[in-house]
Amino acid sequence: MTRRQKRPFVVFGFETTHDALAAEAVLKAADLRVVPIPAPPVLGALCGIAMRIPPESAGRARDLLAAADLDPVTRAEIEDF
Repeated sequence: MTRRQKRPFVVFGFETTHDALAAEAVLKAADLRVVPIPAPPVLGALCGIAMRIPPESAGRARDLLAAADLDPVTRAEIEDF
């Protein structure tokens, strides 16, 4: 059995669940790969939902969210399977 290697991801955290779900809709509408995940502890106390995005899409995601007035409260880089 082959072991899966961890890959880097960028995670955006939001203050409210409403903002997190709206961000997911904006990013999906732009055909970005986004996965809602439980907010990792490294993001601090937030709404509990974060958006996981491939690192190569982070800049575009940030720009799209800013244009939609949905600036993330925090951002972190994590490794995940």
